Amino acid sequence: MTDARSAPSPGPARFETVHRDVLVIGGGPAGMAAALAASEAGATVTLVDERPSLGGQVYKQPPPAFEQRGGAPHGVQQRRGQQMIAAVEGSAVDALTGTVVWAIWGREAFVCVHDCEVRRVSAGAIVIAAGAYDRPVAFPGWTLPGVVTAGGAHSLVKAFRVSPGRRILMAGSGPLSLSFAAELKRHGANVVMLTEASPRPTAGAALRLLAASPGNTASLWEGLRYLAYLRVRRVPIRWSTMVRSAEGGDRVERAVITRVDRDWRPIAGSEEVLEVDAVCVGYGLFPSNELARLCGCAHRYDEQRGGLVAERDGWMRSSVPGILIAGDGAGVSGVETAIAEGVLAGLAAAVDTGRLREGDAAARAAGARAALRRQRRFRRALDRMYPVGPGIYDLADDGTVVCRCEEVTLGEIRAALAAFPADAQGVKEYTRAGMGLCQGRMCARQVAAEVARAARVPIGCVAPASVRPPVKPLPIAAVAAEMPERRRRIVELKP
Repeated sequence: MTDARSAPSPGPARFETVHRDVLVIGGGPAGMAAALAASEAGATVTLVDERPSLGGQVYKQPPPAFEQRGGAPHGVQQRRGQQMIAAVEGSAVDALTGTVVWAIWGREAFVCVHDCEVRRVSAGAIVIAAGAYDRPVAFPGWTLPGVVTAGGAHSLVKAFRVSPGRRILMAGSGPLSLSFAAELKRHGANVVMLTEASPRPTAGAALRLLAASPGNTASLWEGLRYLAYLRVRRVPIRWSTMVRSAEGGDRVERAVITRVDRDWRPIAGSEEVLEVDAVCVGYGLFPSNELARLCGCAHRYDEQRGGLVAERDGWMRSSVPGILIAGDGAGVSGVETAIAEGVLAGLAAAVDTGRLREGDAAARAAGARAALRRQRRFRRALDRMYPVGPGIYDLADDGTVVCRCEEVTLGEIRAALAAFPADAQGVKEYTRAGMGLCQGRMCARQVAAEVARAARVPIGCVAPASVRPPVKPLPIAAVAAEMPERRRRIVELKP
């Protein structure tokens, strides 16, 4: 395969088929770990990522043409990311950046390189390491300019040295919210308050976390350092508090915060107005599971890990032969877990393609398995300290735009549910919520919550709307590329 940078200028798409032992989708920690493990085992590996450079969200690097001068020094995560990226670039892994995987059929993935070149990658095994994205939270005013996700704000400050505002409210929950607030402050942003939706940790919760810390002391100390840094910089931290709404004209001018109970439901009469021009929302992450669902991989519901999480065996193999899933795309668990899962998936892919014996794979996997056990123990303690409350779906009102792409309000969704019994797919077809550019990534869970409320069932019982290719936006020229085998397959599948 040619390097993505040598792709032709935009024009009529051309079609090319290549063959590899292993295809890894996603250039974050899990994907890079899987690609390195499979390549070191002797497999031919192609790694694709839609970003212009490897690293993913956690190890995000400045753009290739961006030169940093002065400012805060690189953090530990960025330096570690640089080392991992250098390892991939120095290996036999064929890495393609700026490349979107828009469909998978069987063990064939269709990719679009730099908007103009279409390729079909036929692989003996496919590792999906698509990562996660910031959890959307719908509340009045969340569509105003100045309301950004924590990850988006972190990227602005970390990669471009641009602050999202002059007076910033950090509203969220969990360790990531704490770390984002500290990183924003460290890079010079003015964080006026951090609100944490969960209650202040009890002594019992702290002891459970301490008991789970052997082997995870670095993560524990990192969190304590973030907390101490914010206190030294006199950033107020409000526990059991959430953002209720954002107000303003052309952009955010004020934010209303409110006290919440243990289920994250607002407590009437506890509202407080803050003068801010930016609200960073960090209530956790959702797995990017569209490709895995498109493949038909089995999932189960776990709100704490982001909703639909993939069912896998101990080697990260999914329920579909030839498809492995690693990292936060299978269920949000953190960077250390993602790396360990990536190693296991890469080794399993090498075994499945005949490049590595099972006994050798077991020996190479020992370190990753030990790390995974430690991380999962630590994660369980953290989840008990920061449980996601169902009240997160109770912030929007009838006038709140839920589907930003199609401008569908919560009132319109409720009217559709009142008119006829429906599921998430029915709401999508009736209101167009979820049919826009983001394909439901921003609104699907809020819609599911309303369906569950109307049907009086838990949200985990609501089947998600269908996933169809292309799972990511791409030029029509890419779809129209000459693909005779695909055309025949479409004809064969017609009833």
